[in-house]
Amino acid sequence: MSGAASRPAVVLALLAAAMAAGAQDSDFFEQKDSYFQTQTIEGVSKRAEALTETPATVTVIGRDDIERYGFRTLADVLNFASVGNFTHNDRRYDFAGGRGLFFYEDFNTRVLVMLNGHPLNEPWNNFGGVGREMVVPLELAERIEIIYGPSSLLYGGYSLYGIVNVVTRNGETEPGRRLRLTGGSWKTGEALASFGRAGSAQGTPWSLLVAAGYYRSSGEDLDLEPIGASWGGPQSGTDFERAPFAFVHAQRGDFSMLLRAGYRRHGAPLAPYESLYGSTDEHVQDSKHLAELRWDRRMNARLRLSARVFHDDYTYEENDPFSDPAADLGEDLYTFVLHTDDRDTGGEARLHYQTGGHTVTLGGEYRARGMTQRSFDRFAGGAVRDGAREAAVTGHLAVAYAQEEWRPSERLALIAGANIADTKPGGRRAQPRAAVIVKPAPRLSVKALYNEGFRPPSIFEAAYADFSQQIDNPDLRSERIRSGELSMMWSPSAKVSAQAYAFTSRLTGLIRGVEITAPSQVQGGVVAPSGDPADLVGVLQYQSGGDVEASGAGVALRARTTSLHGYLNVAYARPRLVEGGSLSPLPASSSWLASGGVAYERGRWTAAATARYVGPHDLDASREMAARAGDFVEANLRLSWRTRLVYPVRLDLDVRNVLGADGTLAASPVYTPATVPIEGRRVLLSADVRF
Repeated sequence: MSGAASRPAVVLALLAAAMAAGAQDSDFFEQKDSYFQTQTIEGVSKRAEALTETPATVTVIGRDDIERYGFRTLADVLNFASVGNFTHNDRRYDFAGGRGLFFYEDFNTRVLVMLNGHPLNEPWNNFGGVGREMVVPLELAERIEIIYGPSSLLYGGYSLYGIVNVVTRNGETEPGRRLRLTGGSWKTGEALASFGRAGSAQGTPWSLLVAAGYYRSSGEDLDLEPIGASWGGPQSGTDFERAPFAFVHAQRGDFSMLLRAGYRRHGAPLAPYESLYGSTDEHVQDSKHLAELRWDRRMNARLRLSARVFHDDYTYEENDPFSDPAADLGEDLYTFVLHTDDRDTGGEARLHYQTGGHTVTLGGEYRARGMTQRSFDRFAGGAVRDGAREAAVTGHLAVAYAQEEWRPSERLALIAGANIADTKPGGRRAQPRAAVIVKPAPRLSVKALYNEGFRPPSIFEAAYADFSQQIDNPDLRSERIRSGELSMMWSPSAKVSAQAYAFTSRLTGLIRGVEITAPSQVQGGVVAPSGDPADLVGVLQYQSGGDVEASGAGVALRARTTSLHGYLNVAYARPRLVEGGSLSPLPASSSWLASGGVAYERGRWTAAATARYVGPHDLDASREMAARAGDFVEANLRLSWRTRLVYPVRLDLDVRNVLGADGTLAASPVYTPATVPIEGRRVLLSADVRF
């Protein structure tokens, strides 16, 4: 396939297949309730509720769809199954954006990522991973809840784009022993083992799911066009990835426990920060360990109480090799090492009270946060350059929230809520939520939504200072977003479902890194150790400056019959940066996004295809180039066969980027090239055995 005009046709062809699926006669979906009504979501109001009745626009990707289409990471789900969300991949991380909003080197700080309702965004840089670095493999997920827009009222913040909640399986939904093995292109290998069991002891139900696994890949061999004398050319083994993990979910009566441990190490073949191109020593590593104990009891028909305590430990390490003939100690090569240890400890208490048509939610949460950071230059012989930098900073997040849901009739629901959060750094912030949900027909739901959200500055943005590269900003305050939205969910038949939305939003106080060019630019009263204001010229300080206006719309269609499944998502958004009274396009943010999937099942065989279209987008203004990136179609195929040898076995053959698309995405200013390439074609074969 070639030509920009023909690329979206791949996605539109999936729509035709999906609608054909809906047109065939079958009683597969002839159920009492509609498709949307049979699904529930917990991430919006911290309790299970139907998609048609939750005060947000949402998408739920269930276990069957994860297996059917071969989604392997949250980035896959956002790219191929959501309405308007997307990720940029720089061969280190998947950076998430939504509804036209994307900022370079954002590290997903504006999306709230959760595991069973447990927030995963860490305190150092508010990072929430959507690759293999933070959550369990999707093979253990029961469903993925995607909540669009600033809907984190009951969580206190971090949701400007939305919420992504991974709900895992447990010993009841994933019983017995399971072994999954994968191998394929780029020397990829993966092993996943799990054990689940459930039962009852003296009338008290219990369940246990234990899982562990390891993923490795040498990554794609790259031959990038040279730029200058030191960047570009062939390289091998620099795109590697390693990711072991362990996971435990246990429940007995009203108590449940969640444990997760693991890390993800990934190479950096694109050599950020003008580091040494082609070095296999360059990498980042994210380690995430968490423990949560939760108590949840229904006291009577009206009252339910919940409480949880938790501790998260996150470690980040970055190794960037450089070549500097002028370096001291007589060595040309050295490695910049950045190491952080972060802690997040706290608890939450919550109640839900129902009476008549009212449901009241009250609660509060507190997190004590801390970070220690060390950075230094290490030479090949192990010696460390003088001037190692260390910092230890503490912070907190405290939030109290309340929400009232009133349903005066089966066709009308009125929701109002508010929270007040106190964050360090960031200060105090209040945000409201309001929604009117009308159901003029049993299978039609119309929602008018108003949400406010905020994102506190991270400890790194507000408090880190080495006075050689970066200074702190005690005056840095939270970003804030206001969003109005009209949303509709409709199931005209038991086989076809549709969803649409239109929104407008304004983000104020955008936090960005600013290079100080004059002493008068420095904020927060920061003074150089020497006392000379000129010493701060050339360093970086994070400051609040500029707003972002965005508006757009999206539509999603789903159709199913006995043998065919299909979906299509199309979204448009227009983001504009408001700065100094002028408007300019937001770089790296595609206005048009589309995705689709179609699957055919016959007997023991399933064939499925997914595709996404990424529209064109501008490069960063500092590139001083008229070229654009994006405007490509990426498609994946999966062929599955279920059989029984001694035990039930499922074989999956996946071909990623089957079209061999050579699409590009706009590169962050930390990279030498203006654009980065997407991953090439890849073949994976998996065997899943249940004992």
